[in-house]
Amino acid sequence: MWEYSCRDTAVDLGSTTVRMHVRGRGVVAREPSVLARSRSSGRILALGSSAQELAGLTDEVSLIEPIRDGAPAEPDETEYLLRHLVRTHHRRRYTARPRMVVAVPSDLTPLQYEAVESAAYQAGARQLELVPTPLAAAAGSGPAGTGADVMIVADIGADITDIGIIAFGGLVSSHMARIGGAALDRAIVAHVRREHEVLLSRAAAEAAKLAVGSVAPRGRQRTRQAMVHGRDLATGLPRPVVLTAAEINRAIAGAIAAMVDAIRIGIGRCSPEISGDLMSSGLTLTGAAARLPGLDRLIGTETGLRTRVGEDAADAAVLGAAEFLRHGVPRGGRFPLRKARDGVSIGVWPTRRCQPLT
Repeated sequence: MWEYSCRDTAVDLGSTTVRMHVRGRGVVAREPSVLARSRSSGRILALGSSAQELAGLTDEVSLIEPIRDGAPAEPDETEYLLRHLVRTHHRRRYTARPRMVVAVPSDLTPLQYEAVESAAYQAGARQLELVPTPLAAAAGSGPAGTGADVMIVADIGADITDIGIIAFGGLVSSHMARIGGAALDRAIVAHVRREHEVLLSRAAAEAAKLAVGSVAPRGRQRTRQAMVHGRDLATGLPRPVVLTAAEINRAIAGAIAAMVDAIRIGIGRCSPEISGDLMSSGLTLTGAAARLPGLDRLIGTETGLRTRVGEDAADAAVLGAAEFLRHGVPRGGRFPLRKARDGVSIGVWPTRRCQPLT
């Protein structure tokens, strides 16, 4: 009865976007992980994109970001967000009790693990598995090549970059750095404020980055420009600013260098026994920020590894978490995930099973 009434659910708790996958329906939610709260009454008025729109209309609404660095920073608000998504997409208000897999960063503290477990069980999970994000991203990004027994995955999210080395079905080592796509947006905001004396919103900086941003362009490039609107610091009036691709590249160069250094440190933790296999399998980039044009070429040049952007890079972690539920999570051994047309696949070790809260 449970399997019929509640479909298996996979969740990727991102610092800026929460993704949810329901078995048989695919990815059903890509909601911004924000809540709108009334300053006067303290009530939650909206969540996701509706909360962002509501906060832009009035100063009486404050935005809350309950998830930071991939972990619940505000447990009650995280529980509210997760419970609303589960009930909405299972179309049941009180009887939604699915099996759930949650992709979490590989370097969470025990207290953060308990916060994730509590939020998931309070949201309605009857059985919970916590999967490290590098393992989930490896399962959801497709096979890396013929050397699929050994691979390295770098999941570049909004606030963190999670690098994991997977060898013979297990997570051998991992490294997490607090640098991600949001750092690029902050760098653009700081550059425009310093050079043009205009204050941009993070949304405007992200729009400019997506429109004309790139890394290490090759050859002669056509000059690309993006117009954004901000507030003039001298007059306080709205003012448009034209940003070129070269200007944005200069602004994000420092954050990109820090990101590459973090990936280099993660690769450096590889043991000598499997380092040779990494030359054939290469490095796989996942996460929304991995789609920045030219980033794979730059990382490949700096690390010497063949670098590729995984299939469905932004949704790789939640798709991989869904594969755990689809095949069943074994308590020992390996099992294939996301077989390619040539039959190459990867395997994973058992994940952490959480006990229901009492």
